[in-house]
Amino acid sequence: MTLSDLSLFIGGLLGAFLAVRGLFRPFLGLLVFMTLHFVQPGEMIPALAPLRLELVYGILMLIITVFKNSNRIKTILKGDPIVRATLLLEAVVVLTIPLAIWRGGAFGAATDLGKMIVLELLMIVFIDSQERLRSIVWLLVGFMMWFAGSALTSYLQGQYYVVNGVERAQGTNSMVGGPNQLAGLLLSLLPFLVALILCSKSFFLRLMLIGCGGLTLFVLLLTGARIALIALVALALFYVLRSKRKVISLVMGVVLALTLWFSLPKQYQQRYLTVKQYAEGGKLDDSNKLRLAIWDAGWRMFLDHPILGVGAGQFPTAYGTVYSGRYHTAWMNPHNLLLQVTCELGLVGLVIFGCFLFQIWKGIREVLRRRESPGFETNYQIALACNFMLLGVALISSVSHTLFRPYWYLLAGIVAANRAVAARQELNVGYESTADNIETDDRFAEAQAHGFRGQMT
Repeated sequence: MTLSDLSLFIGGLLGAFLAVRGLFRPFLGLLVFMTLHFVQPGEMIPALAPLRLELVYGILMLIITVFKNSNRIKTILKGDPIVRATLLLEAVVVLTIPLAIWRGGAFGAATDLGKMIVLELLMIVFIDSQERLRSIVWLLVGFMMWFAGSALTSYLQGQYYVVNGVERAQGTNSMVGGPNQLAGLLLSLLPFLVALILCSKSFFLRLMLIGCGGLTLFVLLLTGARIALIALVALALFYVLRSKRKVISLVMGVVLALTLWFSLPKQYQQRYLTVKQYAEGGKLDDSNKLRLAIWDAGWRMFLDHPILGVGAGQFPTAYGTVYSGRYHTAWMNPHNLLLQVTCELGLVGLVIFGCFLFQIWKGIREVLRRRESPGFETNYQIALACNFMLLGVALISSVSHTLFRPYWYLLAGIVAANRAVAARQELNVGYESTADNIETDDRFAEAQAHGFRGQMT
């Protein structure tokens, strides 16, 4: 047995032990389920693929949660607007199945969305304290570093995606399979690393996190994803504007940007500079020409199926079989979230998805209003990270199809859980001088259902 096989065996035993233990300790079970969702062990070890570990474990966790926390779940389902909007979105996705161009594919998309909704619900149920919020953020940063480190290792070993002579870093599983997917996930998780830096008091811990951030930024740039660079610049500017020390933050940001830029090989610099050429009216490359043709086909697709679309996840099928005009045989994705939602779910889905995004934004704003309140620093920094994640993913979605990727539903779970924890924290602060605190849990349930409004009257 080689050292690699031994490490794999020991890791498998440890993972199995934690998974079983997580069925009796639900928060640990949530951490295990999130790890299964992001790491996808069935893709790393093909022998595990038939076991459908993520699906089976998610179902077990859901069953256990329903039996042990039925009252809490009822309160969340009835009162949390983010959860209600997510369930409505799933209902629309299911509704498109009978009318879909490929019903089996639409059913698969509904199943994938269902798994992410289960993850979102479990996060809201079991993240009930600031300590657990911090644990989740640390786990997300761990995922980010794993994706960045594994992608860099593969890149150095010659495993990359080549397009127009540019060697683009890519991920190690389907979660981050292509360069754009890898860049999108790294960008969406970066704000949580910043939140940890701002919340950590240890100098050495901050230094370690800054080093992790630098590595992640370097790998992100190696993906060659131009929209990710634009989103990164936008996020950096917003961070500077919100900083109390704007001049110092700006100088540090410029130094970091210049260091990363001049450390990149020339092929990547030239690729990113094409954004400037396009902005000045330069000639589009073949990739962008094809994208415009796909968007044109998407418009025709919407006109033919305006109410419920062509079915969840079925834009590629419809494009390849009906709308490609036979000049391109590949089943292409829409490369735009608005187009994806409109073509696959129709106007009904567009309205519901818009409500879903509005509820996320609203949940973030409710916590950000507590900036000056004592004891809310962790909640505020996490809400700020969620705000930047929302902005970053929205920018990426302008040229990417993110409806069935984990960004939105991970964000929804964190926002709803953070709002509920902040509501509970507010109640605890308000009642800390009161001896009898019997009604706190009941008021917390009401606060979880309605946010902050009217809780401290």
